[in-house]
Amino acid sequence: MNFYVDLLRELSDAFGPSNHEEQVRDIISRVVKPWVSDLRTDALGNLIAFRPGRNGKRLMLDAHTDEIGIMVRHIDARGFIKFATIGGWDDRMFPGHRVTFKSRDGRFYYGVIGMAPPHVLSPAQKEKGIPAEDYFVDIGVESAEEAAVLGASIGDPGTLAYPFQKLKDDVYIGKAFDDRVGCLTVVSLLKALHEGEIKTDMDVYANFATSEEVGLRGAGPAAFGIDPHVAIAFEGTIGSDFPGVPEEKRPCAQRKGPVITIADKSVLVPRRMVDLMTDCAKQVGIPYQYKMPIYGGTNAGSIHMSRAGILAGCIATPCRYIHSPNTTLYWPDFENTLKLAKRVVERAHELA
Repeated sequence: MNFYVDLLRELSDAFGPSNHEEQVRDIISRVVKPWVSDLRTDALGNLIAFRPGRNGKRLMLDAHTDEIGIMVRHIDARGFIKFATIGGWDDRMFPGHRVTFKSRDGRFYYGVIGMAPPHVLSPAQKEKGIPAEDYFVDIGVESAEEAAVLGASIGDPGTLAYPFQKLKDDVYIGKAFDDRVGCLTVVSLLKALHEGEIKTDMDVYANFATSEEVGLRGAGPAAFGIDPHVAIAFEGTIGSDFPGVPEEKRPCAQRKGPVITIADKSVLVPRRMVDLMTDCAKQVGIPYQYKMPIYGGTNAGSIHMSRAGILAGCIATPCRYIHSPNTTLYWPDFENTLKLAKRVVERAHELA
């Protein structure tokens, strides 16, 4: 058994659209509770773990627990479901995928996203893009009453869900690697601190944030409460080294190591943070890359604007096909991200 792979499997398979991350929090709480002095969930749904230090400086480690999802917005007389999106979807993604919904009483029910078959479409209709609001979910019933028996109701969250699998040696596929691989990184750092593999005199706050995918909503309030001197967000980011994406438009690539953010749409990382991360990567002898400006955004964006401003940066693991139900991870990329993260934690006091 491999602790890290097994935990990623459990985190990836967990149900956790934005604002509905209870399963993810429960898994993380179970694992990290023996390693921390305090563990609490705030009013928004951020899970915050604390390990005391000795120098009075505070280090915030952040990863978001939520995944993009959908939400029931209408159930018609025949029991077909119309849905709204939660987070940043490409509407071309939806047709034919299986869906898992969670009812208000905690039951799961299942369906498939349907659309008119090509046999009955005109040539013009075939060429037209379909917005998310025009898709429907078939949950196998024939009436709204049958749908209600399953627990279906307006506001139920859902995910496009497929199980975690090993594709080949060192390559895994699953949903929500954005950002369950970041959660795995932060959990692994708490493990390394507990076991004495790495050390810091800073107070360490690990924030497993809610609702990143709907506007970075959880991390900013958490940072306001923690008031860290230094903060690092950990992510699974846009590995796009595949056909159809020219090299000059690839934010990052798999098999090239952890990804250090210089600038994205949410933050311009101070140079001293970038320089320290770069120096740490060189020290531990790993491949590393910079995320191509200026794609995407992370919780570093909301953290750095909290209070009077917080020094924040981001380290990510490259994952292909994020914001889809099937994301791939090259395992040595995660291992090298963790090596970098450990060294950055040990040296973070230099920035405080």
